[in-house]
Amino acid sequence: MPGSSPPARFKRAVREHPLAAFLLTAPLAWRVTTFRVLAALGGCVFLVPLQQAISPWGAVTLSNTDGVTDVNLHRWSAALAGGPDAGLAALLFYLAWRPMRAQLVLQWAALAAIVFLAANVPFAGPAVAVYAIPVVLVLAAYPEPRALLKAPWVDGVRLPLLGPGILIAVFLLVDASRAMVLQIGGTGELARNYDAASNAEHMVNVGLAALLAGMRRPGSQPLALMAAAVLVFLGAAAITVPSNPGSWGVLGGAATVAAGAVLAAAATYEWLRSRSARQI
Repeated sequence: MPGSSPPARFKRAVREHPLAAFLLTAPLAWRVTTFRVLAALGGCVFLVPLQQAISPWGAVTLSNTDGVTDVNLHRWSAALAGGPDAGLAALLFYLAWRPMRAQLVLQWAALAAIVFLAANVPFAGPAVAVYAIPVVLVLAAYPEPRALLKAPWVDGVRLPLLGPGILIAVFLLVDASRAMVLQIGGTGELARNYDAASNAEHMVNVGLAALLAGMRRPGSQPLALMAAAVLVFLGAAAITVPSNPGSWGVLGGAATVAAGAVLAAAATYEWLRSRSARQI
């Protein structure tokens, strides 16, 4: 009718023509399904390095053995590569399960991909960029891309997590800087096969996860639990191989386990508090 608002005409058309309603909503449904599939496949891809993650306790598995003189000196680096990748796999599976409820996870994944490329491509060459393809595909397929452009702190912060998250991020950034200096030098055992650059990248990305866990955006809870689990795992690996190059040693490993436990406890406290608030 003349004078009807566009929303009113749209609603009337949907009521009168169910097929039109289906065609209007089907593309979104297909995008969500595509996103779920890509997220699940990406999770499977990042489970491949799981064998690397357990190198401190078993046979050493390395993705690159160029220049390696003793694989046993790379047990810590293998764990540092495989552990966070397994954490990323878990988050991708979560995205496949809850595709529209974890925008912060996707924002972290985008930052992690940038850090990965910036840290590794200058040393290992552009071919290494292929490892970022699963994350790029997941980001490109997200049905609501504008939601990823919002600032992570737009919904506020969670102070009980932000405090330890900042401390964890600072510690990891300092150690990542040390690893990157070693890689630039190019003479150490870990630099010859680019493990030093990989170590720096993974420490920065775990630190970013711990930091972003202090935000209130959807996805902060799984991100916090992933960061906590990875920290506990890396702490245990450091304790297991305290003399490996780059390892945090027994004391550093114990402190990292404690930091992961604190982060997990804070995340649990915040979840229980928010659930109680919703029930009131």
